[in-house]
Amino acid sequence: MDFNYKNISYTQKLRDLQNYYQTSVAFAQALGITRMTLVAWNDNPQKIKIKNQDKIDLLWCQYVFLPNVSNISEVVKGIKLGDFLFEPAIMDKTLRQMAAGSLEIETGTQEMDFNAIVLDNTVPNNFQATSVAAVQNIHHITQEIAQNFQTEITLQQIKNWHKVLMRGLINNAGEFSTKQRVLPNVNTQLTHPDDITEELELWVKKYNNIQHLSDIAQSHYHFEIIHPFSDGNGRIGRLIMLAQCLQIGIKPPTINNHNKALYCILLEYAKINPTPLAYFLQACSE
Repeated sequence: MDFNYKNISYTQKLRDLQNYYQTSVAFAQALGITRMTLVAWNDNPQKIKIKNQDKIDLLWCQYVFLPNVSNISEVVKGIKLGDFLFEPAIMDKTLRQMAAGSLEIETGTQEMDFNAIVLDNTVPNNFQATSVAAVQNIHHITQEIAQNFQTEITLQQIKNWHKVLMRGLINNAGEFSTKQRVLPNVNTQLTHPDDITEELELWVKKYNNIQHLSDIAQSHYHFEIIHPFSDGNGRIGRLIMLAQCLQIGIKPPTINNHNKALYCILLEYAKINPTPLAYFLQACSE
């Protein structure tokens, strides 16, 4: 099962999606472009800008890739951790890649700029203080969680991690949101603010005995639909996955802009079947 959709050419993706939508007019409308633009892309895929590549990737992952894996239902155990914790250089590099990728999904911060800040203590051009803080915060908390991965994941511990993650970025870091949150382009009802504490307490109890990657995939989806904080829910959710993976001795996934489209599609589909997401997470840890 190949989850690297970036290996598929845009010529092929356009062809696959054209077959799905049947008419070029319907396909162009889905992309938010004119039919003539679509014709130009078919003639010269190099003209497709990155933001439009992202749109194509999302549609392709949803309507071409997902149907081929949607019926898979089995336990995914994950890849054994091996000597990861005993190889400081490998561990440090992997953790930086994970932190950089998680931040890249949310803010677009490139790994090169991330490393400039955490390794060289250099602030890239046009970087604001909040952007630097976002890098430093997620790098710090990722390292801390990895070093203390046996710490019990409680409601208060999640709050503590979020407080470090979002320090200096939002006024209510470490506190649950008091307003209703809405996910863009996703038809999912998030937990009402009045119910966040109770729902997250139930989440903690339900997933306090994680056994394999399938459990982690299910818990990750569940956490994201609770969406307890006003910001940083995706980042904190992926940090929780890091702790869970290390606790059961499997390699944690690295998720970034390179695999974001499929991650988003499979995360939403996990409400029906979390197995494809679990296989995706396993592929991202290889």
